[in-house]
Amino acid sequence: MQEKVLQEFGLNDKEAKIYLALLKEKSSTASRLAKKTKLNRTTAYLELDNLLKLGLVSYVIKDSKRYYQASPPEKFLEIIDNKKSKFESILPQLNGLYPTAEPFRIEVFEGKEGIKTFYQDILNNAKEVFAFGVTGKAMDVLRFSYPHFVKKFLKANIKERALANQSAKKVMEKHPKSHLQVKYLPKKHQAEITTIIYANKVAIQSLHKENIYVVVIADKLLYRSYKSYFEFMWDLI
Repeated sequence: MQEKVLQEFGLNDKEAKIYLALLKEKSSTASRLAKKTKLNRTTAYLELDNLLKLGLVSYVIKDSKRYYQASPPEKFLEIIDNKKSKFESILPQLNGLYPTAEPFRIEVFEGKEGIKTFYQDILNNAKEVFAFGVTGKAMDVLRFSYPHFVKKFLKANIKERALANQSAKKVMEKHPKSHLQVKYLPKKHQAEITTIIYANKVAIQSLHKENIYVVVIADKLLYRSYKSYFEFMWDLI
C-alpha cells in the first residue's frame, strides 16, 4: 500500500523500497540498504542518487562511509507545492491554447479516475448542480475519495438539488442539508443512470461496476432545456 502511494508520487518501485527502508532504519549505508531491499549494490547506489536529486534523501560521512537518511515524509508535500506553483505559472498560457468558442463539446470520462476528473470539473466550474436519477452508487465506486469530494463541494459552497432513487436515502442523508435539497422518485420510477446538470453542461453518468463512465455535453441550449425538465419534475414530486 505504502509503496503504491509513493509510486503515484513519481517514485519507481526501487526508489519507493529504499525510501521506506530508510524511514525504518533512520541511517544506513548503501550496501546495508541493498541487502535490506534485496537489490544489488549498483542499483541501490543509482536509486539513492535519484532520491538525493529529489531531496528525499541526504547523507553524512562517517569513517569514510556515506550514511544515508530519509527526509521527513512532509517533503513530498513540498515537492507537490513546487510542482503546483510551476504549473500555475504556465496555466494562463495553457488556457489560451484551449478552445472556448465551440458551439458544443462532448467529453467522455471512463473508470474511477474518469469519475474523479468529472467531479473536479464540477468543483472548478459550478455554483449550483441539479441531478435526477441519483443512484447513491458514487460512494461505493469512489470509496475513500467520496468524502473528500463532499468536503470540497461544501468548501466551494456548491448548492445541489437532487431527485434520487429510494435506495439512495442512506447516502443522501449523510450530506449536510444546508447544501443539498433532495426529493425521492416514486419506487416504480427508479433510475439506473444519473443525469447531472451544471455550468452550461449536461452529464450522463453510469456507475455500474461493469460500466463506469460519464458523458459530458457542453451546450447552453441543452443545459437550459434539461434544467427546465428538472424544474418540472421537481415541482411534480
